[in-house]
Amino acid sequence: MKDALVLDPFSGISGDMFLGAMVDVGVDFEVLRATLLKISALEKVSAERETVTRGVFTATRVIVECPHEHVHRGLSAIREIIDTADLPARVKSGAIETFTRLANAEAKVHGHDIEKVHFHEVGALDAIFDIVGMHLALDQLDYPRGFTRPLSLGSGSTKSAHGEIPLPAPATIELLNGHTVRFTERTEELVTPTGAAIVASMFEPLPPDVTVVAGRVGYGAGSRESDGLPNVLRILRGSVDEARRHVCVVTSTIDDMNPEMYGYLMEKLFAEGVLDVYYNSIMMKKNRPGTEVTVITEEKDDYRVADLLMGESTTLGVRIQREERVELARHKEEIETTYGTILIKVADRPDGGQRMSPEYESCKAAAERSRVDLLSVYEEARRVWETTTRKK
Repeated sequence: MKDALVLDPFSGISGDMFLGAMVDVGVDFEVLRATLLKISALEKVSAERETVTRGVFTATRVIVECPHEHVHRGLSAIREIIDTADLPARVKSGAIETFTRLANAEAKVHGHDIEKVHFHEVGALDAIFDIVGMHLALDQLDYPRGFTRPLSLGSGSTKSAHGEIPLPAPATIELLNGHTVRFTERTEELVTPTGAAIVASMFEPLPPDVTVVAGRVGYGAGSRESDGLPNVLRILRGSVDEARRHVCVVTSTIDDMNPEMYGYLMEKLFAEGVLDVYYNSIMMKKNRPGTEVTVITEEKDDYRVADLLMGESTTLGVRIQREERVELARHKEEIETTYGTILIKVADRPDGGQRMSPEYESCKAAAERSRVDLLSVYEEARRVWETTTRKK
């Protein structure tokens, strides 16, 4: 059995609702607040918690008061705020990934380059508080596996920095790609972009074959009281009987494509977030040498990957198989070496031990910066981890 959090967003999700539910389910609010308010950009922010009643539920509400500001931050500015803060390495990397997801969604919706996206509402101090707070809360619980039930979405419209937009907001829908949603008649914003980014970052759809052992239940309240269903987010903290993960294997055989195009094709596939890509040399009909392209991806992305393969290569068709995948739980960390900060991946082995692998791009950058060979950086990263970080 593995520790898990299960979201039940029957009335949507926002950043403050998530933090309230996490505090209600056992996260230490005083530690959370103290850590967040040490971040330079949040020094003038105040945060309190209160117990409120929403319909039939008693819930925890986190109230964040931010000074008025006219700053519209881009991704690089938010990344600098998080990078320079006194936070655990995996909280930093997780928060930056969440904001990067938001930037990608906004860039796609508005047709901008990601570095030119200014978050407006999403870049406000309360969103930084919510997103960094989300990862601090998960860090307190040692990052349990996250699942979510279908999300309820509102309708109507709302005012934004881009003018009047429909609900759910365009970035929200983009972020929820692959998640099950329900469109309701409630004319209010039930899932905010920040809430959608939280779901997209750490929570996967709850599989029908997963067995959940219920534990503590928490309720987080939003800032408004709604007609109908109470404006709360329910979180169940318990454990799951680890269901086999399902992935899709998309394959195609090609014998008429310029070899120079295969590198580009692989780059495009990885840019779309597939899990793995590899090529095999094969002999095809009429004794022609060819290449078998194999792509491993999430189930939700099967047809999107198929379309990309057929659009970016000369293949006329693909095959899709659904397979089970068993994998080790893993996370990323940063360690300090004589060659600078190195990003590593740490996997938890079945026997309780750990296995570490330095990240190539991080080691490559350190090697070029320090003008040493790549192998020396790898060996130094392993040595530092073995002597200072590895669990005994």
